[in-house]
Amino acid sequence: MARYTQSILAANQLVAADGVQVFDLPVNPLSVVMLHLSPLNETATIGNYAWLRALMSAIDNVNVTFRGGSVIAMNGQDLVALCMLWHRWKIWQSGAVSTDNDRRSLVIPVPFSRKAFDVKECFPATKKGELQMSVTWDIADTGFDGLRISVETIELPGATPDFVQKCTTLARTFTATGQNEIDLPIGNFLRGVLLFGTTGFAGAAPLPSLAQMQLLRDNVQQFISASDFEVLRGVLGLKGIEYPADMSHRHSFLDGAGPAVAAFTRAPETFLAVDENYALMDLDPMHDDTFGLDTAGAGRVHVRIDADTADAVRVIPIERVASGVFLEAP
Repeated sequence: MARYTQSILAANQLVAADGVQVFDLPVNPLSVVMLHLSPLNETATIGNYAWLRALMSAIDNVNVTFRGGSVIAMNGQDLVALCMLWHRWKIWQSGAVSTDNDRRSLVIPVPFSRKAFDVKECFPATKKGELQMSVTWDIADTGFDGLRISVETIELPGATPDFVQKCTTLARTFTATGQNEIDLPIGNFLRGVLLFGTTGFAGAAPLPSLAQMQLLRDNVQQFISASDFEVLRGVLGLKGIEYPADMSHRHSFLDGAGPAVAAFTRAPETFLAVDENYALMDLDPMHDDTFGLDTAGAGRVHVRIDADTADAVRVIPIERVASGVFLEAP
């Protein structure tokens, strides 16, 4: 019978200064690392209260490496978006109130597989020091300070996985609107591509960074022959993903005319939702590899983006890698 082990890798501790902290990860097969952020609210100005998105600035970068090569590499907000939009997971909090100097608790998974606890897909057993995670912390930003953290892991002792999930970031700044292209890695099975654009769909005449997108293999369109940013986002609803994915919204207030007149909040509107700048090219909508793009043997695989605003974008390929790649001798 299979079993799993959840344990504390790094006990709850204060992060005293901005910078990089390195953790040696367990040697047993590893499914998920759980990053626990526990800052204080800095909400003396109540408008600084952050439900989720602003707290992500505490993590400038997460980089999991095996023998020096990246397996996971992205910032905190991208990691949360990956969990919500690709993995379809919920992000849990404790103490999510706006009181100044109240302690918050937020848990962010760092996954090595499409599904947690999967003995057929996780990071295989390693030797001590081969698998490491470095996290670049920002101890104080708008809405929080006094950052404390801890790290827990979910191991799968005895598992002999077939695959590992790999997700790394390609960052670009477009210098012109119109057609731009970003090359993706070649050689692995591509399950999807998560895309972030600095400018989302907003305003009277929206001009998103990722206005229209295509996926191509050797210059032949694959899966996404063309899709507008806001429609590609809308397809996430077919997979049961809630909108907004992190529940961030607000209700404006319609004041009553006096003590005898009822007052009501207006209909909800989204407000600083984590997902609003993201789109997902989901090549594995069934979550069973029925679909997907094998890039082995390709001369080129890339996304073509028609940009309405030229600014910074990030592209995160979601790759399925044979576990044997990590078992070969260095």
